[in-house]
Amino acid sequence: MARVLIIDDSADMLSLLRMFFERRTNHEVILTKNGQEGLEKAYKEQPDIALVDVMMPGIDGYEVVRRLRADARTKRMHIVILTARGQPVDREAALEAGADAHLTKPVNMEALEQLIDDLLSSTPQVEMPKSAVIPVLSLRGGIGVSTVAVNLAVVLQELAPTILWDLSPNSGHSATYLGVRPTTHWGAYFEDNNRPLKTLLLDHQSGMRVLCAPPVPPLGRWFTESEMRAGLDALTNAARLVVIDMPPRLTDSEIPLLDRAHRIVLLTGDDPPSIQTTLATLKSLQRWRDRFLIVHNVTSSGKRPTAEVLQRMMRVPVKVDLPYEPAQQKVIRSGSPLASRQPQSSFVTQIKRVAQLTLGRSL
Repeated sequence: MARVLIIDDSADMLSLLRMFFERRTNHEVILTKNGQEGLEKAYKEQPDIALVDVMMPGIDGYEVVRRLRADARTKRMHIVILTARGQPVDREAALEAGADAHLTKPVNMEALEQLIDDLLSSTPQVEMPKSAVIPVLSLRGGIGVSTVAVNLAVVLQELAPTILWDLSPNSGHSATYLGVRPTTHWGAYFEDNNRPLKTLLLDHQSGMRVLCAPPVPPLGRWFTESEMRAGLDALTNAARLVVIDMPPRLTDSEIPLLDRAHRIVLLTGDDPPSIQTTLATLKSLQRWRDRFLIVHNVTSSGKRPTAEVLQRMMRVPVKVDLPYEPAQQKVIRSGSPLASRQPQSSFVTQIKRVAQLTLGRSL
């Protein structure tokens, strides 16, 4: 599922395109009625593709495209110009402004659908960061942080060497989910004269390595800020990607992890306490707000609001819906995460979407 931004001053065209996408595709549609509103939505929502009309009051379509290409937040977005003008010079003007393609009105919907599919399947691969720290976080328990962190780490291992750090202070579950015996764990750092964290890593069959939480919570001892910073330095030197299964509370000691984060995957549910906690987390961690990737994780069956609905309720961008997956409990007992057992499942497909949005790389 992609997110499609439509910028057009014609109410009839907006209605037509909305009905088309709702009936023919699974894409999420964002409608805007002029160039300025379209730019604001693009910068805030960062959709995958934009359909831009040319003739609009105020800022015309060509200028919208130029501004999208000039901004770091949207410069890699796919852009299609829609215009009633179909001469070769109009196509050249669209491409010169920075559009990927040019379609004339009235729009052939089959051609539009094929063009969007072609553009999305050829999403350019941005350069991978030399190292990326990806905390997975929720300050509300029971929202599936460990499940998401484990599956995300397995998926990211396909791109680059990855370490999963289970930072739970209360005997975390990542080792169980992965079928790994925690014969070593970060608790040994305190038990053995600050033993280097990289010597405590365990291998997983996926190729990634795991820094397990201790089976028994360490009493009266936690990482200082300097220890956390040094430990993170050691792990980023040992692997290109570090996924951190974050604890359900934050202290000053975790500040180095947030400072170093490439993106912070913030999980939310759709019940009132989850929404309240998510909004409170964003407010308290305002300093890192531009790094948050908000993900709606559905942990129970039944009809649930979509990310789009939740986004309207919370008034913050919710980028991904992780669907309820009844097979989770079975695979947890088997010691093999869903990303390994059922890589084509809808849950794993959306985990790959999280990975793509985090690193700008499709899988």
